[in-house]
Amino acid sequence: MTQASLSPTDQQAVDQAWSAYQQLNAIYLKAAQSGTYEWNTDKTKRPLYPYAAGTYMSALERDLDIMREQGFLRKGSPRVTLRRVVSVSPTSIVVEVCVDDSGTDTVSRKTGKSVVKSGQNQRYPVTMRAGLYPDAKWRWVESRADRAASC
Repeated sequence: MTQASLSPTDQQAVDQAWSAYQQLNAIYLKAAQSGTYEWNTDKTKRPLYPYAAGTYMSALERDLDIMREQGFLRKGSPRVTLRRVVSVSPTSIVVEVCVDDSGTDTVSRKTGKSVVKSGQNQRYPVTMRAGLYPDAKWRWVESRADRAASC
């Protein structure tokens, strides 16, 4: 995504952070679809570590663990579109994305039946924040979905 108001340096940072998000999302989806995630006791060796940190990484891993415990699998892949860059600083990037879950479902591994409550908004904005870590990697640290809104 290109925004005319971003400097080349800021655009490069956003591009790097967005690339990290796409990798993070691919790892998360593979784990949610397969029910398999590498739970290394050293969190720095876990698949999501290079791309997520803090409470966001904890929330993603907690979600995967709950899905495993409940015997749920994700089917399909959501479409996530970068809508706008909210802010860029030397150590933080805030973006708004649109998540379209209309092509996805969460099903019981045993029955294959959907466990999603009907009537949930499947197209909604999410505000996300990435932080620049000492190893010069952008890691996503915060995500707030607004399921009451649509995009």
